[in-house]
Amino acid sequence: MKIEHWQSQVHYPAEQLNYRNLLAACLGGDGQPYHFQHCDTRKGDRDLRWNPADPAHHIETRVRYEVDGKIRSDDPDFDKQLHFVLNLNLQVLKNNRAEVLSAILQWWKHEKARIKGAVPRERFQSERDKRVGGAGTLQSYCSVAVWWLEQRLARMP
Repeated sequence: MKIEHWQSQVHYPAEQLNYRNLLAACLGGDGQPYHFQHCDTRKGDRDLRWNPADPAHHIETRVRYEVDGKIRSDDPDFDKQLHFVLNLNLQVLKNNRAEVLSAILQWWKHEKARIKGAVPRERFQSERDKRVGGAGTLQSYCSVAVWWLEQRLARMP
């Protein structure tokens, strides 16, 4: 793990120690060839349109996940940043997200079979609540499961 600056230190030197500008980031393929780098390592000094740590930017509503694990945005500029600046559709990342989607789908199928019917809203909320907040250690790619659970909850009465 390393510290990422949403607004780069090069372009925004006055923001380099502003806590609202600092993000926790994975190593992102540090030391790997450029085409295998992702996240902050790939981003370098380029700027991003939206700050994932700023609640006002509503990142969760700006991204979507495909069944193959691809991440995308309906905002064309942000979609380009996800793909070209952050390289978030690197195959290994897509595979990891697809595994999380597969696991949450398996959970849902298992729950439906176990209770012999529709999974109640409270169970979806409980599963989501396990994956949000800072009460404990979060699993890798938990935001993918949260996104799927939120999609299901939005369709429920």
